[in-house]
Amino acid sequence: MYIAHANRGRALAMTKDFDGAMAEFAAAIEIDQNAPQPVVYRCEAYVNMRRFDDAITDCSAVIAKVSNYLYALCMRAEAYMGKGNLDAALKDLNAVLGMAPNHLRAHMDRGQLFERRHDLVQARADYRSAAFAVTKFDEIDMAMARQTARERLDALAAQGPAVNAGRRIALVIGNGAYRNVHPLDNPPRDSRLVAASLRDLGFQTVTLAGDLTRDKFFEILRSFATDAEKADWAVIYYAGHGFEIGGVNYLVPVDAKLAVDKDAETEAVALDQMIAAVGGARKLRLVMLDACRDNPFAPTMRHTIAVKLVDKGFSDIEPSAGFMVVYAAKHGETALDGEGADSPFATALAHDIKEPHVEVRKLFDIVRDDVWNATRHAQQPFTYGSPPGREDFYFAGK
Repeated sequence: MYIAHANRGRALAMTKDFDGAMAEFAAAIEIDQNAPQPVVYRCEAYVNMRRFDDAITDCSAVIAKVSNYLYALCMRAEAYMGKGNLDAALKDLNAVLGMAPNHLRAHMDRGQLFERRHDLVQARADYRSAAFAVTKFDEIDMAMARQTARERLDALAAQGPAVNAGRRIALVIGNGAYRNVHPLDNPPRDSRLVAASLRDLGFQTVTLAGDLTRDKFFEILRSFATDAEKADWAVIYYAGHGFEIGGVNYLVPVDAKLAVDKDAETEAVALDQMIAAVGGARKLRLVMLDACRDNPFAPTMRHTIAVKLVDKGFSDIEPSAGFMVVYAAKHGETALDGEGADSPFATALAHDIKEPHVEVRKLFDIVRDDVWNATRHAQQPFTYGSPPGREDFYFAGK
């Protein structure tokens, strides 16, 4: 029952009934003195009460026992920020993001820290990493953190760098040389084909990257996100392994092991982070995923997450307004490698985007039809979201 007391204490703290919350935390700790959860929740309540020293004491006690307790590190960072010790806070937040680069709360907290330091470029980058959701649900603390990130991002929008009108940039990734499951032959070829097509269309910058490890994947996304702030268009194409685990869509770096389903949180790249990387562009923000394959880790992966997994490909998503996400295969289905040197999706995309005077919304309808026909109705691309509605966008012509 200590969990029930801890959760009720947390709910009471959220409604500012701190006396009731402290009584519930005490009851939880009396039942199980070794359980870290009620102590971390009490730390969180102390932060909201501005009792920062008490919060640091509680969270430090938990971290001393469980060094990788991410939420305790975030809460201690917030307490350090409350005391004005930004260096200590940044150390904790960097530790969290070093272990779990997708961690939404840590990105939101670090955004606030950089905003206080007047490093607005980094603040906006962290806020974007927390703000954009494509999944259909958030836990309560994540939902609150995401809302804060959105509000701060909106507040800082007017202070962004000047946009180079007409500037179009793209990031093209092909992951094939997987170390712990069978490699994929097509993604390197597909990525080179798509990158060449975008260069031919006059994109000012096309970054081609292949066989990215986890750390390199996040590094290149951060660099692209900074460039996207100065562009009208930001486009990402990804080919490689990708699938849904526990309600979240992930792209898989080549060094991922994924022995346990929850390892995706720390070893893979959440689709949210790819959305965030294009989020700073002023006009077209487009992500294309040629990654809807069977999960090759599934035969050996240990399952611990209660949420039902999608057996094939990605789950459906609901991107924020102004974003366009294109799957090579409809949610719950898999993409094919095709009979030629390149995948059906990459082949159709590279051909169709060169057709002049075709608006982007119609363009991906044509890509869908071409893939559908080329695969004899075995693969159907699908588009989620849409670009801003008051303007038309053309890869070629106009």
